[in-house]
Formats: sequence, C-alpha cells, structure tokens
Amino acid sequence: MKIILKEYLASLRERGDLDKSVLPNLLSEIGLRVLNTPMIGTRQNGVDIAAVGKIKGEDKQRYLYLFCIKAGNISRSDWSTGIQAVRPELDEIRDVYLRSNIAREYADLPIKICLCCGGELEETALMNWAGYTDRYTTEKVSYEEWNGDRLADLMMRSLLARELLDEDPRRNFQKAVAMVNEPNACYEYARAFLGNLLSEEHCTDKDQLLRLRQSFICLHAVIAWAIEAENLESTYKVSELGMLFCWNTIRKRKQKKRPTKHDESLMFVLDQFLKLYLTASEMYFQKTAYTHGRTPHALSVAVRSRESVDVNLAMFELLGRLAMRGIWTDLFSRGLPEADPDFSKSLAESTKHTLDTMVSVINSNPTLSSPIRDDHMIEIALVMYLAQLTQSESRFLPWLKSISYRTTFALIINSQYPTCLRDYADLLAHPENSDQSYLDEACVGSILYPYVYFWMQYMANEKETTEFTERLKKKIPNCTHQAWFPDEDSDDLIWCGETYHGICVTDVSPHDGHEALVDTLNKAIETCTAISEISAIKAGLVPLFLTACRHYRLPIPPNFWLLER
Repeated sequence: MKIILKEYLASLRERGDLDKSVLPNLLSEIGLRVLNTPMIGTRQNGVDIAAVGKIKGEDKQRYLYLFCIKAGNISRSDWSTGIQAVRPELDEIRDVYLRSNIAREYADLPIKICLCCGGELEETALMNWAGYTDRYTTEKVSYEEWNGDRLADLMMRSLLARELLDEDPRRNFQKAVAMVNEPNACYEYARAFLGNLLSEEHCTDKDQLLRLRQSFICLHAVIAWAIEAENLESTYKVSELGMLFCWNTIRKRKQKKRPTKHDESLMFVLDQFLKLYLTASEMYFQKTAYTHGRTPHALSVAVRSRESVDVNLAMFELLGRLAMRGIWTDLFSRGLPEADPDFSKSLAESTKHTLDTMVSVINSNPTLSSPIRDDHMIEIALVMYLAQLTQSESRFLPWLKSISYRTTFALIINSQYPTCLRDYADLLAHPENSDQSYLDEACVGSILYPYVYFWMQYMANEKETTEFTERLKKKIPNCTHQAWFPDEDSDDLIWCGETYHGICVTDVSPHDGHEALVDTLNKAIETCTAISEISAIKAGLVPLFLTACRHYRLPIPPNFWLLER
C-alpha cells in the first residue's frame, strides 16, 4: 500500500494536485488547521500553504507550518534556478513572508518551514539543503523536509491506516489501481471501494468527514495512475462516479440556519470532487473532441470497430459528456462573476468552446443523426438543455430535425431504428427481421419520439410533422410513448445507481397532436412535484441531478425540456 502511495505522490503536479487536492486534506486530518491554499495569479511570497496546530502524535505545542511545495523529485539543478527553483522561494519566505504576512494571533508561535515534494530530495541537493537549514535555523524558525516517504507515512497513519481503512475498501482500491488499463473493471472496483467507505453505518460528523477525505484521496490516486497509463476513459468515469457518491453522503446532513465548520469542511470536499471531475473531463476532451471534433469522421474512425453499433454508442456517449461539461461550466461561470471575475470569464469561454465543439462533432459524424438506442434521448435532451441555457437553440434545431426524419425513415426501411433494447448482443442483431411482432418488442416503449415530437413545433412545418406521426402510427402503433419524473424515493436512490423509482407518464403519444402532448406534460409537471425536493436541485446544483440521470441512464424529466425566459 505504501509503495502505491509513494508512486502516486511522485506523479502529482505541484499546481492543482499536491497543493490543492492532497495536502490540505492530509493536514486537516493530522490535526492542523489550514489557513490558506494557493490561488492562481496571486503572490504567494514563497508559501504555498500555511497551517497552524499540533500534529497528532508528534507535536507537544502549536506551530505555524509554512509549506513550500514542489512536484516530483528535487535535484541540484532545481535548487537555485528553473521552474522548480527552491532557494529563491525559501529566501522569499524568510525575507518577505515572515516579516509581513503572519497574522498577529500567530506571531508568537514557533515556525516550521517545510520543503514538501511528492518525490524525494535527491542526493545532489542534500548538501545544499543541509547548508541552508543549518545557516538559517533559529530558536523560533526551524526547517523540515516533507518528501514522498513522509507524506505516505502520514497518509497511512491518518487517512488510510489499517484500523481506519477496512480490508474491503483497501482491497478494492488496490484492485482499481491495478486495473486502470481496463476502464470497466477500474470503474467497478472504484464503485466498490466508494460504496465501502461511504456506507450508511458511518454517521458521526467526524467519521463522515474522514471517510469523504479517504474517498477523495483514493479516487485521486486511481485517476493519477490512469493518467500515467494514458487511459483517460477511466479518469472520466471514476471522477464522475466520485462526484455522485460524495453528494449522496453530503446531502444527508441536517440543514442549519448557520453553516458550521463541519458544513464548510463538507462543502470544501465536494468542491474538490467537482474540480477533479472538471480537470478529468478537460483532459479527456483535449485528447478527443476538442482536438479532432472538426475533422470529418475522425472520432468515428477512432472507435476502431467495424460495427456501426459501436460507433453510434461511442459517439452518443461522447456527445452526452460534452453537453454535461458545458452545463457544469455554464453554472460555475454564472455563479462566480463577483468572487473571481477572471475565472468566471475563462469558464464562460470554456462553455462557448464546448458548444462550438459539439456543433463540429455533430456535423463531422453523421451517425449522431441516427440514434440506435431509444435512451439516446438523454444525450439529445442534454444538448438542447445546454443550448437553451446559452440561447443557442438555433444551432442545434437542424440536427434535431434530421433526427426526426432519419429515425422514422429507418422504421420504414427496417434499418437500425431506435430500440429500447439495451443488451449489446441484441443491438448487434437489431433489427432481426421485419415482422410486426419483432417491431412491437423492439419498440415496446419510447422516450425518444415524444421528446423529438415536442420540439417539432419549433423546427418543422405541418407536412413534416404529419409525416413523422404517420410513420410512427404505421410502423409501431403499439408503442407506449412516455416521459419520466422523479418520485419521493428518487433522492434516496438515484445517487448510487438505483433505477427502480420515479413516475412514468404514458399518455404522451405524438398521435394525439402537439396540443394534447403539451397539456399532458403540463398537468404532469404540476402533479409530480417531487423533483423540487431533490437535494441537488434544492442546493442549486441542477447539473448534479442531470449528471446522475446520464450516468445511470434515467430519462431527462420534462421539467428540463423547455426553459422559461
């Protein structure tokens, strides 16, 4: 276990990984109070993290800890010059930070300046470090080296100790790390150790926070190893999963008029899970859609399969992920303009870039106009939801119109029309024949056709609408057209993957006309009000609920089909 942790720590970057993700959690757990974490674009005066307190089992008095953090190993060439230069930052701590940055309440505390790195201080730099610390150590100021071995020891002792991390989550975590080259296996083991760590039995505030921190550290380690193995599919899937499991734990806290320190700590951990997801998704798209989205068929060919089904499934998966990232960045860009205008602007630009990429991906890969699974309605609805958030519906209506034509035309010619069958073998064989009995089985129900028909009033003329409904009536007259709403049990079940909950509204057939469809949906929205009690929606985190719907293949409720302005 320690070897895994040391390798993981050595692979971390300074900015965004070691200093913002791992070390703050570790310091909090060993008994220190973190005073500040690094911010991009601000002067640090040599100190990446400041903390105060006593380390459990080590310190007999309180210290002010000042951390200078570097990535990987530190060699002699890193001592005075280069990106990782150590001495200039140590000098800046001594000459600037100690003179002007220490708050009055901590001015009388002894100080420990810690050179922290995920790797080790190489032999060639040890003499420089020894000479420097010997020269500048005083009664009040001392120096410590916190290398990967020291950090791994602290993690084993406080976060991942054998008596704290039970055998089951420890074993599943190690298996997830070992299987980072196999996305599905890695995902299942990650799901297993998250389920073990965040089970219902750990209910005290202190225990809850510890388990969340353990989950984050373990998940971060899995993702770091997946990046090392150049398997970004694993990084995306487990980061999204971690975000959902984290919220499932946090949502159970009792609401109080004034947030406590515990509440703030929980939200800090959630923020880290969200940032981990955004970082993993950014890396994933930089290698896929952002780079190759404009090249015709490039992404389809990259699936490397002769089966059109594989290409279709992969491309809709990619499109749904793109839409979800855009929805998240749009939310954050609207929520941060005053707190951090520069970051807010970069997020808004990221949303625009994602929208442009989605348009390019759709135009460059025609398979996206011919969904083979009926539940591809989820991806289509997410794209249109993002389009409405950004007032860019007109860019996607031609695509939606193409879907309305191709899906019904596929029914007429009996060629890979959307089916509610999900088993891969069934999809490969689809359609097995043109018998009406098979059509009735393959299209026993549909969430796709009602959604597409709902939008036809905004994108199609009367002739096209009539043709759409007549084809459905002719080929699949027995199909149950339906929509899904959460119920009172959904908030307790959706975050960990339970799908047997919710309310199915079946009277939404395109055969009855658009006015009847809208009337039925409006009445259902008025009646099925449990969605307003979904914890993430009450907290203003609508994308979290939509992420759960996409991740666990639940339909997007009609509440998100058309936004009021």
